[in-house]
Amino acid sequence: MPRLPALAPGSWVARQAKRRGLLGSSRVWFAVFVAGGVVRLARRAMKPDKPETLLSERIGPGEGISIRNVDR
Repeated sequence: MPRLPALAPGSWVARQAKRRGLLGSSRVWFAVFVAGGVVRLARRAMKPDKPETLLSERIGPGEGISIRNVDR
């Protein structure tokens, strides 16, 4: 028996919810489909904006840079 490629559990659940809940007639899978959509929208809404740029300068030939992490 050939082995199928492993899928992430989340993608398997999402696919089953779409197939059985949205396209089929299972109310439980439809609820899973809706809950997955709500979670996806919530993550998108809470995603932080672009990272804050503290300093941007051009460096010339022969100049070096030092990158440090400063805890706030």
